[in-house]
Amino acid sequence: MKKLLFILFSLVVISELAAQNSDYTDISALLENKIWNVQLPKGKQYAMEMEFRDAGWKKTLLYDEKKTEIFYSYSLCGDTIKVFESRKKYIIQELTDSTLVFQYLPDSLTIGVGPLKCVTDNSIEGQRKNEERLDSIWRKEDIWNKGVAKITGEPVKDLSAIEPPRWAGWNYDLTKYYVSQMKYPEELLKKNIAGYSVVMFSIDTLGLPRAINILTTKHKDFDKEVIRLTKELPHCLPCRDKNGKRMECLFTVYVPFLPQHYRDRVRKDSIWEEEQKHCFVEWESPSRFRDGNPVAIQDYIEERLVYDPKLLGNKEQVRGFYNAKINSYGEVSEVNVFRSCGIQEWDAQVMDIIKGMPRWTPAISFYGKNKYMESKWTMNVFFRKTKGKLIAHTFEKNLETGVPVCFLNERGDTIVPYGKYKFCQINRVKNLVFAYENKQDAWIVCLDSQGKELYYVFQYDNGPDKIREGLFRIMDKNGLIGFADSLGNVVLKPQFKFAFPFENGKAKVAFSGKSKSSPDSKDEKHYWDSPDWYYIDTNGKILNE
Repeated sequence: MKKLLFILFSLVVISELAAQNSDYTDISALLENKIWNVQLPKGKQYAMEMEFRDAGWKKTLLYDEKKTEIFYSYSLCGDTIKVFESRKKYIIQELTDSTLVFQYLPDSLTIGVGPLKCVTDNSIEGQRKNEERLDSIWRKEDIWNKGVAKITGEPVKDLSAIEPPRWAGWNYDLTKYYVSQMKYPEELLKKNIAGYSVVMFSIDTLGLPRAINILTTKHKDFDKEVIRLTKELPHCLPCRDKNGKRMECLFTVYVPFLPQHYRDRVRKDSIWEEEQKHCFVEWESPSRFRDGNPVAIQDYIEERLVYDPKLLGNKEQVRGFYNAKINSYGEVSEVNVFRSCGIQEWDAQVMDIIKGMPRWTPAISFYGKNKYMESKWTMNVFFRKTKGKLIAHTFEKNLETGVPVCFLNERGDTIVPYGKYKFCQINRVKNLVFAYENKQDAWIVCLDSQGKELYYVFQYDNGPDKIREGLFRIMDKNGLIGFADSLGNVVLKPQFKFAFPFENGKAKVAFSGKSKSSPDSKDEKHYWDSPDWYYIDTNGKILNE
């Protein structure tokens, strides 16, 4: 070895171990990124503490109960381990890939002269374990804050307050990207030199890397590879603030360089590439809305559709088809009518609903570096005279008032899980369902065709309120009363303390008062008592009567 090589020592306490033979005692040392088994002459006491100190070695020698601490730097030159700032030398007698034998020549302490034989486990498994050991040490010593930070460099204390940047296939663990895509520097790989680099870069509002900086490193050739890979990063879903607005941020990544782990990865990659030649599977995932269930797209649109079913005339339903382009950021970027439902204003309404959709999870290509892609969806929307109705189902023998139920849609999908509500036998509105809450003092809940709770229904004669003059009474969670029409639309929002049904175009209401028990009814009958009663019309206007 004609070239000067620094010896890296990790934080290890070398102590006396079991003897391999009668002449030597085994201890461990780290030389040139390998674990060496050092055999010292028996009968001597040595205690050595080695740590990273710019290639330095803090050494403590114990002899005759005397302690001497010396700070030196060591290097390997030719066949001699030289000690800087000292004449002390270790003369190498043998040096191969797996064996190191040298003779310790003390300078001030007379502790005897004898050959010290060092042996390393040069097997592939031994190298893996040593690299894992080095990696764990480096990660502990690393002082940098990993992951996302504000553009000022300040760490984000509460990650739940933002949406961190996310890469296709790598999510938030970008170390996996570097390890899977790196090309190990050839000369360092030949010499089994391990190390790491820590890189920081900014991510702009397009999710692209900018301003790349190496914070710390073990070798400049590692830096070149990390910078190359950072520049070639595919765009990510950019960082967003709590309001969903894109924001620029910093990202810091620890990138380990481990020779044997790299060779293992290259071998696996070559096997995978060969398998790909005989595989017809497309390694892509489509864009997803919410939980990825296609029905969720239709449900989202139908929940927001507002139209007059009378325009259908004598038809029960019509259907329209609409194209939507989802860009690589998961945003709806373009919408058009593929096939009209026949009513232009309905087509326009659907396109507005699609344009206002929340962000999707964009499509992903898993070839190469994994990247988000643009995709297209065709959505069909039904316009019906009724929006469909939930069907109650029970596991009891009879479907009757008060038994636990689940609700299914027309396709037989479970929309409301079993046991959340109890059956309410009378249903006053065709496209909605009424159900009792599954608890004591239960109120009647009105559900739409997606199982969404709309409001409470006023209870009359142990059932839901009857429709009078096209309206029935509803309530909010505070017990205030309002009115809804026969399609379930809220006509007058809950605001009255008491309200009687409509009769001859008007209803008697009160904004205050108390419910009192009727005399001699044993608290079974009640009446409404209020100092101020009014009459209102169907628009909620107070009439002068």
